[in-house]
Amino acid sequence: MKLPIIGILSGVALATLGISSAAQAAILLPSLTPGSQYRLVFVTSGTRNATSTNIADYNQFVNNTAQASTNLNTALTTAGLTPSAINWTAIGSTASVNARVNTATRPLPTDPSVPIYRVDGFAVASGVNVNADLWDGALTFPINVDEGGNQISNGNSVWTGTDDQGLTSNPLGSSTYVRVGDAFVSNSNWVSWGVGGPSGCAFCIVTPGPSGERRLYGISSIVTVPTATTATPEPSSLLSFITLGGLILGGAVRGVRK
Repeated sequence: MKLPIIGILSGVALATLGISSAAQAAILLPSLTPGSQYRLVFVTSGTRNATSTNIADYNQFVNNTAQASTNLNTALTTAGLTPSAINWTAIGSTASVNARVNTATRPLPTDPSVPIYRVDGFAVASGVNVNADLWDGALTFPINVDEGGNQISNGNSVWTGTDDQGLTSNPLGSSTYVRVGDAFVSNSNWVSWGVGGPSGCAFCIVTPGPSGERRLYGISSIVTVPTATTATPEPSSLLSFITLGGLILGGAVRGVRK
């Protein structure tokens, strides 16, 4: 008489396993109600130089980095989103385009205001006017997590070409000096720590200058939480798991009795 009970418990275990697996796939995203909007941000795991004067080159670099991340794309897909529909841009400035414009993070009413999270779900900027909060010199958490949700362990300097207000300063593509940020801090140095210049530069934070290989920050376009997800099975699915487990083991018991 105990065997049918074990069958039912086996069905419960199978259903629980299904729920657990789905939950594990979504650990990179913030937990928000359906219809909520937000943006994601990361620091690239890979590096590149800062010699190009074209902001599109840096945008392409961070977009390619995000699109190539299995962890990030799995989390987005599990949450009901389409990874390829999300556009990623660099938090950086060239001589002709500043970071505020490039990332659409100008304070209200110019650009939309939605909370900004790292890809591991920790808030970076929030409040009524999120974009103003992003550029006020104090982040909630530093942007030291890469596109896969891993905290970087070295290489804290990031090419930005940007001052702490999101405006062009020692821009990307400069022939000599390019401004860098520090990925491990949450004060204004996150984006405007100092400049990178040639070897022998007495006032430079890092060397070499534009030809050096460093990380970039990437920020997503606005993401909307779907009104329905498949991350957790419906009650009917759970009941099916339980029933299936009971029927299978029940059939085995009848076979033994024969």
